[in-house]
Amino acid sequence: MIAVEIDTSSWRKFGESSNAEFFEVEPHVLAVVPFDGCDDNASTASDSIRIQLERLRTRGTRAGVLVFMDRIASQDAGARAVYSQEPDPAFHACFALVGGTMFGRAVGSLFIGLRPPRVPTRMFSTVEEALTWARDATTLRK
Repeated sequence: MIAVEIDTSSWRKFGESSNAEFFEVEPHVLAVVPFDGCDDNASTASDSIRIQLERLRTRGTRAGVLVFMDRIASQDAGARAVYSQEPDPAFHACFALVGGTMFGRAVGSLFIGLRPPRVPTRMFSTVEEALTWARDATTLRK
């Protein structure tokens, strides 16, 4: 398995944290693109959710979120706890985790299995599959 390629050239960047960039893919789909080799902990996870919610609440919209897992070097229990507790189902429609490497998929599986988020979350091997599911999730309850 190889890492999923990420082409952000047509996406609109709206934020950055210490370990990731944040994009609007389309009006009801966001993307979290971690920096290559980053670590994810409670602090970086809280920053991520805060940046997403600021964007969504300001616009009064709900969105699915694509999260690219292959670039994450480690994710601790504190990060998983934040992702389990802090997403707001009124604004987060779903998390579509995208991973092509064994390690990226393992991190994603831990994310889903140990402390599932409060919103629907699934793992995908392609951006296209993840994007389709995220679009569908936003149309189920707007």
